[in-house]
Amino acid sequence: MCDNCREQLKKNPQPIPNYQMIKMLGQGGMGSVMLARSISDGSAVAIKTLLPEVAVSDQSLKRFMREIEVAASLKHPHIVSYIEHGTHNGIVYLVTEYVSGMDASKLSKMRGGKLSYQEVVKIIEQTLAALDFAHSLGFVHRDIKEQNILVDGKFPNYNSKLTDFGLAKSFKQTGMSGVTMVGDVAGTIAYMPPEQVRDFKEVRPPSDIYGVGMTAYSLLTGAHALDISPSAGISETVKAIFEKPIVPINRRVPEIPLRVAAVIETALAKEVELRWHSAREMREELLRAATLFL
Repeated sequence: MCDNCREQLKKNPQPIPNYQMIKMLGQGGMGSVMLARSISDGSAVAIKTLLPEVAVSDQSLKRFMREIEVAASLKHPHIVSYIEHGTHNGIVYLVTEYVSGMDASKLSKMRGGKLSYQEVVKIIEQTLAALDFAHSLGFVHRDIKEQNILVDGKFPNYNSKLTDFGLAKSFKQTGMSGVTMVGDVAGTIAYMPPEQVRDFKEVRPPSDIYGVGMTAYSLLTGAHALDISPSAGISETVKAIFEKPIVPINRRVPEIPLRVAAVIETALAKEVELRWHSAREMREELLRAATLFL
């Protein structure tokens, strides 16, 4: 799509039946997210659509439909709620609840690049509760990062919600994903555990736990656990994932309680068997460690 066409779409978004479009929330290479209002009850919603030329891409459409399928299956207080989906005038769309806050990455930047450990514990324990539920139904997210955690409210009353299940996969039923790309990698590579880099089709819940650890580390310290530069290339990043040890959290932020740091660092073990066995176990240990210092 030409740049001018994209601008026109931004100024005049395609109407979706039963919704009044309010403003653009975000736009990327695959599509856009609009803030809209339900005509029936006046509630605010978010409407995600695929750009027309993207919708004809079999791979992109499969990923979007996969996100819709998973979103409709997961009803949990800390997962963005599915409302409906459909196709209108060739536009494929997904309607979800609107979270009025911001993603955890933006929240961290507003705080100067990192959050207090109390804030991080609140956000991460809620994210782990969401993952515990998703994992219990057989789904792995495969792309846990700050940008996929929406945070509403003010601390200590944060309400965090996990979003973007476009790369989610059932680990109980083989072949369900439909988003496997030959010669490609799914997810955000700097947050991937070694086993996901080797074969992202075979990831299990411990891979999401590693992603949670990376996310928590970044929110606490404002840095990458493996000391990877934001400008690092794929080969350098992959080498670090397999070979570099993490930088201890307390070396970067000494005031973080050692037991809280230890819970997060355990999630970052390169060997699957050395990580927390489940999201529930990690959540319980994180809350237990944090409670000692509150």
